[in-house]
Parts: sequence; C-alpha cells; structure tokens
Amino acid sequence: MKAIDRRRWVLTGSVVVAVLVVAGALILFAGADPFVGVQGLVQGVSSSPYRVGEVLVGAVPIGIVALTLIPALRAGIFSVGAEGQIVVGAIAASGSIFAVDQVLGGAAPSILLWMAGIVGGSAGGAVMALIPAFLAVRWRVNEILSTLLLNYLAAGFLGWTLRTWLASPEETATPQSARLPEAAALPALLPGTRAHWGILLVVVVAVAFLLWRRSAASTRLTVFASRPKLALRLGATRSRTVYSTMLVSGVGAGVVGWIQVAGVNDRLLNSVSGGVGFSGLAVALLGGLAPVGIVLAALFFSALTAGAVGMQSATGTVPASIAEVIKGVLLLGVACIAAYQRHPATVLAPAGTTSAADEPALSAALPAGSGPEPETVVGTLAEAEHRGGLR
Repeated sequence: MKAIDRRRWVLTGSVVVAVLVVAGALILFAGADPFVGVQGLVQGVSSSPYRVGEVLVGAVPIGIVALTLIPALRAGIFSVGAEGQIVVGAIAASGSIFAVDQVLGGAAPSILLWMAGIVGGSAGGAVMALIPAFLAVRWRVNEILSTLLLNYLAAGFLGWTLRTWLASPEETATPQSARLPEAAALPALLPGTRAHWGILLVVVVAVAFLLWRRSAASTRLTVFASRPKLALRLGATRSRTVYSTMLVSGVGAGVVGWIQVAGVNDRLLNSVSGGVGFSGLAVALLGGLAPVGIVLAALFFSALTAGAVGMQSATGTVPASIAEVIKGVLLLGVACIAAYQRHPATVLAPAGTTSAADEPALSAALPAGSGPEPETVVGTLAEAEHRGGLR
C-alpha cells in the first residue's frame, strides 16, 4: 500500500473515532448513558429486517452520488450541484413515466416504464450538470458557485412543477404529484421492507469504478488536477475533462432522482432530494474516492440516520436529530482531511489551477524512480497509459 493511501486511511479512521467521541459527549450532555445510547443505535439499525432495509435504502442514493463524483473530484472539479441534479432528474423521470403510461393507455409494461424513468432521470441530471460545465469552460465561472446557485433554481422549478403540470389531482396537505403507475415501482428486494432492487445498482457502479481506476483515463484525471499542461500532452484538455466528469456526476444524480421516485416514495415530493447530494459529496471524500470505501461510508451515514431513532427510544432524552449533528461533525472532519492532504483527488481549487502544494500528489501518482523532468514524466505516463493506466 502506498504511503499516501496509508495516511488517507489513518486520517479517515481518526475522523471516525473523533465523531464517536463527540457523539458520546453529546449523549452525556443530554443526560443519558453513552453505552445505552450506542446500544440503542445498534438496535435501531439491526433490531428487525425492516430496520436493516432502511439502512440499505438510505445508503443507495448516497452511494451512487458519491461513486459518480469520483472522476470530478479526481480531476479537482468540486461540484456541489448534486441536490439540484437529483431534483431535475426526478422531475424528468416522473414526467417520462407518466407520458409513456398515458401513450400506452395505462398498459405499459414495467420494463418500459423503468427504461423511461432511468433515461428521463439521466437526461435531467445531465442537463443540470452540463450548464455549470459550460459556464466553467466558456467564461471560467467557478463550478462551486454555479452548482450551488443552480440548486436553488432546481428547488424553485420543483415547487412550480408540483403546483402545475405534475400536480396531483387529489387535494393534499403538501404539494406532490399523482402516484406513479404500479408497474413503474421498483420491486422489493427484501419482503416486508422498503429495500428494492435498485440496491444492486450500487454494486454495479462500484465494480465499474473499481475497473475504471486501472484505466488510462483515471491516470489523466489525476495528472490534470495538479499539472493541466502536462495532462494536455496526454490528451486531457480542460473542456473535455470538465464536460465528461460533470456529465458522469449529473447522470448519477439523475438516476438517483428516478430511484427516489420509483423505489422509495412512489410519487414526486418536494423532499425528493433530502440532502442526499451534500451527503454524497461528504461520503465520497470520507471514502477516499475508493469505491469500497465509499460504499462503507454510505452505509455508515445511512446507519446514523436509521439508528438515531433507536437511540432516542433507548435513552428517552437524546433526540433523533443528534444524527444530523454527528453528520455535521463528520463533514468538518472530511473538510480537514481534504485541506490536510492537499491531494489532487480532494483539491478544493477550481479546475485548471496549479499549486506547488500539489507536487507530492503528482509524485505519488508516478512509479518509483521517475525523474522530475517533464519529458521523463510524460514518457513514464505514456508507458503507464500503454499498460492500461496507473491505479
């Protein structure tokens, strides 16, 4: 294992331990026994098949968002627009499903409705991701700012949608769409729970990115984050990198929008995103941009939310909202990891910038013994590309 990988895992482990210490302190402050609280947390996660299913259901959207953010973060492109992309993906998926079902007179088969949902969701998320990509390439607009502001635009669009063309014909207390056709729902994976077959999609995406990490494209993105001019000689232009990585993350977020509608809520709600986009970004960094680490971190995040209810029942004094406080502390720890490492995979600067602090990261991406001269580096990377890329 490389030294930088060992350091990343040590830092990640330290953050998890720090979070547990803070959680224990908060439980004490609430007047409860930390051991009773932890016991309630565990029981809230594993006391019944339904609770296990809730953990899996919560981990699916977070995991997919985090996994599809890997290319962008490796390239140093820090997008916070997954929330808006999920929303627009959910709107497009719902509209596509209703349209196909109406055209076929309510007799559309499940496979066709699933395809309509996943294609519509992917297209919606992709459009929302390509807008900030265009702004970044054409006018050098900071992608952090543009994606953050587009989240508000997406939220406004969702509110208008639920009051107009996708509004439920029934009188409801909160704005929502009509119920999706029964055939459009994702089938249950675990009977008696909300766990659906969309869980398998996380496994497929994780395996795909495990294979992708060995490719030449992964190598070029790592180099692009710290040495864009050197990456240009390997074929990684700035526009191509920004568009491709943002497109991948947008498609992933759009698919999550479809999963939330067809697999969890059975209809489009105002709360369709539910903070999944921001949680996915934190999970991607906490997992060290490694597919296995991201899946474990997604399960951990979901378990916090599901187990907080059990903690509240066991202690009687600790509110379930403690999960959000713990997540906030965890986000702070993730930010510290990103700032400390100064690694291209977690650089916070806009794409296309360079920094002397990124020099160790480039060296870590190269085989031992490679020379510092640019010509030698390019030759070494070209050989690695020919062999199938660096890990």
